[in-house]
Amino acid sequence: MSIPDEQGGWLLGERLADGSDASLRAPALPRRALLMVSRSGGLRFTTRTITIYHNGLVISDDPARRPRTLSPQAIRRLYHTLLRTRPCRLPRRSESSPDSYVYSFYTRIGERICQFEVVTHNAPPAVRTLLRLVRQAGL
Repeated sequence: MSIPDEQGGWLLGERLADGSDASLRAPALPRRALLMVSRSGGLRFTTRTITIYHNGLVISDDPARRPRTLSPQAIRRLYHTLLRTRPCRLPRRSESSPDSYVYSFYTRIGERICQFEVVTHNAPPAVRTLLRLVRQAGL
């Protein structure tokens, strides 16, 4: 079972769904977060991260972007799309090209913490739908 510490991170020795040590590999996924997504790359190489909570709150790491709230329907659609992608079965790492974006996903499905990466040009169809919803949420 994954139990976050007081700061929302993971305690040493906790395990991800694939059995690897969560404290050494994953960023601090806030307690009530449904999904955290980072987008890195592009020609100018930029990185942006958003965190989407179960209550619909969307927080960006960009201080110029204000928090926003997704509708209950949008959260349900995002959650069901996330489940359809089977995140704990997707590869943790993905090969990228210099001008593409790499999306890193971190999520909790029940008690399991799942992490996977996709590249824009070779994402599976179910993940493309998830990417579209995440972009609409503010990434």
